[in-house]
Order: sequence, then structure tokens, then C-alpha cells
Amino acid sequence: MPDALLVIPSGGWTVEDLDALPESHYRHELTDGALTVSPSPSSLHQAVAARLLVRLEAIAPEPLAVTQAVEIRFGRQLTRIPDVLVVHSDQPGRHWFAPSEVLLAVEIESPGSHLEDRATKPALYARYGIPHYWRIELEPPLVSRYSIGHGDCYQMIGAGPRLSVSEPFPLDVAVAELLPRWAGRGEGPTVPAQGL
Repeated sequence: MPDALLVIPSGGWTVEDLDALPESHYRHELTDGALTVSPSPSSLHQAVAARLLVRLEAIAPEPLAVTQAVEIRFGRQLTRIPDVLVVHSDQPGRHWFAPSEVLLAVEIESPGSHLEDRATKPALYARYGIPHYWRIELEPPLVSRYSIGHGDCYQMIGAGPRLSVSEPFPLDVAVAELLPRWAGRGEGPTVPAQGL
């Protein structure tokens, strides 16, 4: 059923309601029972996430697992879907994780996601004890790195064009190296608007 035709459940949306939805290219996230539906990310966004996943997968020690765009369930009516996650789970093939299983959440900023990626998501991730958070910007290529500080807040541990960390495991890569070779050549071919 198209998202526009979804009926709001009485009492708000729950993770059980999300589980009952058919698979789609949209991201469904819950905030206190309110449903947010986001379109699938751009191919550039997806390419950077995939390249980062491959780098992390190559160096993540066992029993850690790296995955992409999988839901974190903070409660029955509160979820988020980071772009890349590093998890510690005995069932890494699941379609959702508890925050206690997540070691690192990574968000790649897209147009329109700045507030969510810079304020809402990191506040939520920190409040639920996810130890590390990285935010990647693509224009210009930049990464901001955070870890749990005092209380339930993140503190910035560095920002710049290079992702150089020792935790949760050593990694040193320039953000520009995560960009596909076609990046910067525009969003794709222009299609004439004939008949509009």
C-alpha cells in the first residue's frame, strides 16, 4: 500500500506496525509514535555508505559486524535508521538492533537532513549510550567524530577531511577517498521536459 494511504493507528505507530508494512525503498522511522517517511538516499549517498562499510568490514575485529541502513529500536514507538552501523550481536543478520548492541552509528548528511543529523540523532544516540557517532558531509568532504562524554551527551573528538580514529578500532582514510570516481559530475543526465 502506498505510504500516502496509510491509516494512522490509534495510539500512534509502533514497531509492530512497521514490521507489518511491505518492504519499500522508503525509510520509516518513529518518534514517540509519529511516523516519518523519507525517500531513499541519492546514489552518491549510497555509494559513500557502501564504500565506508567495505572499509570498516575489512578491519572490524570479531565479533563485531558492520551493516548498512538497519533500524535501531529505542522503544516500541521510537526508532532510527543510521546509514552505517557497527554492532556487537550474536545475530548480526537481524533487521533491527537494540541501542546496547550498537558500538558506532554513522550518518551521511543529505540535503534536508542537517537538523536531524546534527542535533536530533546524536542527542538520541548519546542518550541511549551508543559510544561513537560519526557525521559525514560530502560538500566539501568532511567528517565530525563524537564519543560519549560526561553524562549522556557526546563530545566532539575531532573534525576534518580525514577520518583518523583509534576507536572503536583503528582507521585512517580521507573522506574524499570514499567518494566514487563519478562524484562531482552532476546529479545525472538532464531529461528534456517534453510534453509538460
